[in-house]
Order: sequence, then structure tokens, then C-alpha cells
Amino acid sequence: MIGDEHVEVQDGQKNDKIPGFSIDINDSGVFVKIHSIEDGASSVNEIAIFEQLNKQGVTEYNRSLIIAAIKAADEQPVKVAEKPKVEPQPDPEIQVNLTRDKMEAALEIVLPPRCTPLTMESVLEKIKASGIVFGIDDKAIQQAYESPGTRVTFACGQPPMHGTNAQIKHHFILAAKSRPQEMEDGSVDFKNLNLFTTVQQGDLLAEKIPATPGIAGMDVLGNNVIAKPGKDMLLPIGKNVSVVDTNTIVADIAGQILMINNKINVMPIIEIKEDVDVSTGNIEFIGNVTIRGSVQPGFSVKAEGNVEIFGTVSGGIVEGKNVVIKMGIQGMHRGYVKAKENVVAKFIENATVHAGVDILVSDVILHSRITAGKKILVEGRRGLITGGTIMAGEEIRAKVIGTQMSTSTELEVGVNPSLREEYQHIRREMKKVEINLEQAQKALSILRSMDQHTIPPEKREMLLKLTKAQFHLVGQVETMRTRMAVIEGEFEEMRTGRIKVAEIMYPGVKVVIGTLVKPIRDILKFSSLYAEDGEIKIGTFK
Repeated sequence: MIGDEHVEVQDGQKNDKIPGFSIDINDSGVFVKIHSIEDGASSVNEIAIFEQLNKQGVTEYNRSLIIAAIKAADEQPVKVAEKPKVEPQPDPEIQVNLTRDKMEAALEIVLPPRCTPLTMESVLEKIKASGIVFGIDDKAIQQAYESPGTRVTFACGQPPMHGTNAQIKHHFILAAKSRPQEMEDGSVDFKNLNLFTTVQQGDLLAEKIPATPGIAGMDVLGNNVIAKPGKDMLLPIGKNVSVVDTNTIVADIAGQILMINNKINVMPIIEIKEDVDVSTGNIEFIGNVTIRGSVQPGFSVKAEGNVEIFGTVSGGIVEGKNVVIKMGIQGMHRGYVKAKENVVAKFIENATVHAGVDILVSDVILHSRITAGKKILVEGRRGLITGGTIMAGEEIRAKVIGTQMSTSTELEVGVNPSLREEYQHIRREMKKVEINLEQAQKALSILRSMDQHTIPPEKREMLLKLTKAQFHLVGQVETMRTRMAVIEGEFEEMRTGRIKVAEIMYPGVKVVIGTLVKPIRDILKFSSLYAEDGEIKIGTFK
């Protein structure tokens, strides 16, 4: 009936009845029927038919037949096109992506146009087919299901817990960390130096905490992820110590602890109850040495351990790890005192003293050459430095520096003296090696210019030796340059040094900080000298 609008699909046949015309789509093709009105004419516009065909997915049709059917308006079905091919509906794209280590899985759902309906069953089936079985988060799956186009991590593995390395637990304060106690005001307690660590036979020294194997993890596919076991380490067994119960180190003898090459050693102590002189001769010992008297001129005491002298050192030689001289050092312009770590003395006069770490003096330093890797502190009763050359890597501190007579006194901080000496030594040696290398290269050039077929055997042998020598010399130069570069880097990284005077500094003192130099021309009181903005500045004592 004209004016009715009806769409019906029955037995594979589609019938669209629209005002003025109807469209039937079945296996035989696409048919258009034009409905007539009472006077036999039709009010149908072909454009409406074209639009309806396109809407039904029919894009290729015979326009002429449609126009003819409109004119006829006889309500006879006219075949205007073949049945259109129905494109299959695509399925939703369910993407499951694993990280390279298989410790995470992500879900992303993409819905193409006109796709089949998405179901949770299909999502779960895809996850199952991907082999994901561990660490699944159901809420994350629901989120991805409800938010197509969003990538959601829905499964996480359990990372392994790697084992811990074995460790050594010390039951003593390492000598390298033992430092004289510094008071609240910055001064040093000369009565409690904490330089020596002594033990008794059988004392517990250290124990090893064993490495652990770790705990395996699991990836999202259910595979075990192997944990890295911790690394074991050897017990640091040195001299005069034993291992008990596999992982425990105890002292075999009474003595002092020394760490040598990262190994625990207990060194015996020898005690000289008199002066070191013609009655004892020179002393050289692998352990620690205690001298109740003094070291007389021309005699020496050398120890791998600590040296403690209750008297003085008068023109003698003393070497040790830490050197403590209860009275003082009277150098007499000969001999020296040298410590790998600290030197402690009441006074130093006309002497050469070197310490790898600190030099601590309770009274005075007079007309001496003193070098320390870190600090030189003179803070006892007088706390005086006058005359000579005093060099420290980090700090020089005293109560009084110089004299009213303007005694020449040079103070230098900011460069480790040992490193500077090594650097200068390498430079001198490298010049010698470079001269030898140049001479070898000139000789090689002459020998290589000869006819190699007629060169005498002795010249050929010389050519071979010079070639080997050249390689050796080049290697030496490169090694030296590398070491110099390392030292230069340490110079750059070294903290800017300071010179502090708690009471007064007199004119006649020369201050050197790094590469900066400042002669002191006026009296300074309660001052601190430091480098800043390319010059030596003077601040208040702190």
C-alpha cells in the first residue's frame, strides 16, 4: 500500500517496502517494484531509489531500468542488479604482548568497523592460548575489555631475589679508620690517640657472613627465573691468626692488629727497655716496636707495624705505620721520621718528617721540613710553627705561625706532597725515556734506509734489538703519561686546602694554596686563609 513503510527479511529474502516503491533482495538478484496511484501515475523520484539501494549495500545497479520502471509504474518487479556480495564481518583483534624477559604481559583490544561482538570468553581464550598462567590481574583484564584501544598490563611475573655476596664482619676497629680523637673545639686529644689496636690470644677478630643462594622467580608463562647466587669470598687470613668453625678468625698470639693487603694480621710486639744506641744496634722488625728510651744519633728503627718511642729521636731514622714519639724529634739536620699513616710528637725541630695522613704536634715545629697527606695540627701549649717548609694536602692549623723577627716560613696546602713528588719524579724519568726513544728512532731510521738484502748480520741484529727497544720505550712513555693523567685528575678533584691560625700569624710567612701564592706582609689574628675566585682570601678562624 502506498504510504506504508515495511522492512521484512524472511527465508533469505529481503523486502523493503517504502512509500511509492519497494526493493526486494533475494538469491536471484535485486528487484525494484514501483507502486502506482489511482490515476496510474507514480510519484517516485529515482534519486530516492538510488539512495535506498546504496543504503542497502547495493552500489552497482542499472539506472535505465529503474527510470523505465518508474515510468511504467505497473507494480511489476524489475531486476536492476545482481545480489550484492556480503563481506564477512571481521572479528575483534585481541592482542597479547609479552616483554622480552617474559616478566610482563599486556592486553589490547581493537574493534574494526562492523566487527562481530566482543565477548569476555574470547578474551580469556586468547590469553590462555598465549600461555599466560602466572601473575594475572582479573581487574586489569576487565579494564582492557571495557576500554578497547587501551593497552593494559594484566600479568606480572615474580622477579627473582638475587643472593647477597659474602661479607666480612670485623670485631675490631680497623687501624686504617683509627684516628686521634678530635674535640668539639677542633683540637686533638693527645692523651687518647686511638692509633693502636691490641688483642689477646684467642680473641675473636672477624667472621664471614656466608653468601646466600637467592630465591628463584617466575615469569608470566610459569617458567622459573633463576636467581643469581651471591659471590663467596676468601677469609682475609694473614699472619698469626687461625680459622675456627669454618667462618671465624681468631688471634693466635697477643699483639697488635695490622691490615696488610686487606688481610688480618696479629703482629707481635717487641719492647726495647733502653735507648736505641750501640748497645742495641739498629732495630728492624715485621711487627710493632715499643722503645722505652730514645733513638740516638745515627741509629734507626724500622717496623712494618707501629712504632712507639717514650723518649726522643735525636738525629736518627724512624719508619713505621704509625709513629708516636712521646717527647719529640730533634733532627739535627740529619735522619728523618716517616709514617705510612700518622706521626705524633711533642715537638719537631730541625727535622724532616713525612706522614701519609696526619702529623699531630702538641708544642712546636721549628725550622723543619714537614709533609702530610692530609693535615698538620699544632695545637698544644704553645702551638707554634716557625721556619722551614710545611706542606699538607688539606689543612695546616696552629696557634702561632712565624715570629716577630719575620722568620722565613713557607706553608703550602691543596696538593698532596706525595703525589706532587711522584708527579715530578715521573716527569723527570719520562724526559730521560723520551731522549732514549728519540735516539733509538734515529738509529732505526738509518738502519732501515740501508739495502736490506746486503745489510751485514751485525747491523741486522742491531736493527732487531733497536726495534724491540723502541716498542719497550714507547710502552714506558704511555704508562708514564697515563699515570700523570691520573695524578692530574686527583689534583683537580682535591679539596681546596685551608690554613688556620688560632691566635697570630706574623709577616715573613709565605702562603701557597694550590697554584696561588700570598706573602704575608701584615699581622693576621684569628684568621683562616683559603682560595676563592682565583685568589687567596682571608676569613675568620673557624
